[in-house]
Amino acid sequence: MGAATPATAVRRGRRRASGALECEVLAVLRRADGPLTPREVQERLPGALTYCTVVTILRRLHGKRVLTRTPRGRAYAYAAV
Repeated sequence: MGAATPATAVRRGRRRASGALECEVLAVLRRADGPLTPREVQERLPGALTYCTVVTILRRLHGKRVLTRTPRGRAYAYAAV
């Protein structure tokens, strides 16, 4: 049996390594053509992460000054620095 991806590891009851989710979110934003809303990030991530989890990770990365954000409708759109 092959190695589990981070998303499948969570479904099987194992936790991600510290910072793994932040790396996944950052990779999605770096591949994007422009800023993404939390919903757009959630749709591009593998696995079944909740919207609230994605928002929390985006806020933490913004607080670390790794992301910029601009208002878009009722949400923010985030982009990697």
